[in-house]
Amino acid sequence: MRLLLAGFLLAAACGGSDDDAPVTEPPVQFGGARPVTLQVPSDFDASRTYPLLVILHGYGANGFVQQGYLKLNDAASAHGLLVLAPDGTTDRSGRQFWNADPTCCDLDDSGVDDVAYLGGLIDDVRANWPVDPAHVALVGHSNGAFMAYRMACERADVVTEIAGLAGHATTGPCLPTQPVHVLHLHGTADDTVPYQTGDFGGVPSPGAVDSVAAWAARNGCTGAPASQAPKDLEQRLAGAETLVADTTGCPAAGAADLWTIQGGTHLPSLGDGFPVELLGWLDAHAR
Repeated sequence: MRLLLAGFLLAAACGGSDDDAPVTEPPVQFGGARPVTLQVPSDFDASRTYPLLVILHGYGANGFVQQGYLKLNDAASAHGLLVLAPDGTTDRSGRQFWNADPTCCDLDDSGVDDVAYLGGLIDDVRANWPVDPAHVALVGHSNGAFMAYRMACERADVVTEIAGLAGHATTGPCLPTQPVHVLHLHGTADDTVPYQTGDFGGVPSPGAVDSVAAWAARNGCTGAPASQAPKDLEQRLAGAETLVADTTGCPAAGAADLWTIQGGTHLPSLGDGFPVELLGWLDAHAR
């Protein structure tokens, strides 16, 4: 860490009087009883700001596994990001989850406040590290996607963009204080969290299209979805299988886009191009 944080140790480089206050390294451990280590670029430069990326795992997974599945293991150094991959609470069955929504996934009714936990992580990292306020992103899969949507509803003051794979927008109250860029990714063959509007866990749940439409309305978009060039994200499906639809007439800080993986399942086999496309979208959507 000392090599990474050389920019913080100016007193050692320049010398100073006995009256100089000691220079300390910023913390990399956050989260209190649910600790998570902040991943920092290997060439960290204290004179610049960095996007913050928070990776949210699916039900029964964890931060480490989710980061690997999304092919974001080296995101900090390879893409110049500050990265958090926290873990949810463990339920009675031993599976980790986020209390994201009435439909997913606090099955034991623990009432754990994950909005406060994740919001606290973001606030603490921003207080200690040079985070670019225009790029505070949450990326989640399944239960993690549900949680990303909820954070966009309740912490739009700091969350600038979310990307959710195989989840749905929250069915609870959602009154964001300002627009949030939203990217929804979903496979049409998902039999765990259906692509179409329907029943999920015994509760009516919006599908992919309705989730994006709801956020387009919240963001103040005035146009219809417009098709863009398809993408090749799933390595087991031939060709450019992912249809891209961007909602038109959106404000500069409030895109609402849908990437539909034709034939994609709940756990699509993501190709090497996936992190490039995902991080490219996040980079292009600043607040």
